[in-house]
Amino acid sequence: MDSCTVSAMLAWSSLLVQKIDLRVRGLAIRRLRINRHRVAEVAPHRHEHGQAILFLSGEGVQNTPSRAIPARSGDLFVFPAGCDHGYQPNGRATPICLVLDYERQDGRHRSRFVHRRLDTATMGELHGLVSRLPRKGGSSWSDYATIASVVALLFEKRETAPNAPPRAAEQHPLHPRLRAMLSDPAQQNTSLSEFARLVGYQPDYLNRKLRRESGQGLRDLRDSIRLEQARAALRAGATVGDAATAAGFGDPAYFARWFRKHTGTTPRSFRADIGPGRA
Repeated sequence: MDSCTVSAMLAWSSLLVQKIDLRVRGLAIRRLRINRHRVAEVAPHRHEHGQAILFLSGEGVQNTPSRAIPARSGDLFVFPAGCDHGYQPNGRATPICLVLDYERQDGRHRSRFVHRRLDTATMGELHGLVSRLPRKGGSSWSDYATIASVVALLFEKRETAPNAPPRAAEQHPLHPRLRAMLSDPAQQNTSLSEFARLVGYQPDYLNRKLRRESGQGLRDLRDSIRLEQARAALRAGATVGDAATAAGFGDPAYFARWFRKHTGTTPRSFRADIGPGRA
């Protein structure tokens, strides 16, 4: 049995739990979770399996075998089996962490933990991958490819050649990533404030950063994506109700008012103006 105190087990709530049986390059992946920490200390404990903990958002203090390390979005801690670790709140935004339980299958054992920071581009890729995983139920075959990609980003340290130009994702890390995530049907009912926290930023800061990159705030970006989805559905001959659903609206009447506000015409008029064969 793992050595883990009751206070530790009550100190977080899980937003996603995937039980997995996946072997990737000498690692057997057993479980992937996304935990929201509560304002409570996690007492030092250890597991019979290894554990990787990545801070997705918020801040806290990660206890390691040698010292307590302040952690925020992008800090990755990899603890081998039997390695003591814990958590302390710091009075600021409580963190959301990706937690991966694993076992080594290649006979190699690490005697110390690993702490490193992931770059912005890697964090963007991870947020995009995690957003595609179902929050409930078991993993499907298609999910395993996504999980394997998550494992690779956590355990393979990327090297950057000296004087290499920044990758596109590092030059403009937010706009393409947010656009992809907001286009995901699974995120349609997520509030903008909660979405910002899932991405790893406070809403106000995320809006300012996004506006500097693209000239759009988060609400503007979501509205433009919804408008594209609605127009595409109407061009394909969808009813107003179906177009509303495609754009993430539950009330067709509200959708019609919203559509007119943004386009100056009603959904029915837009569809009629297109006409047969003009989609």
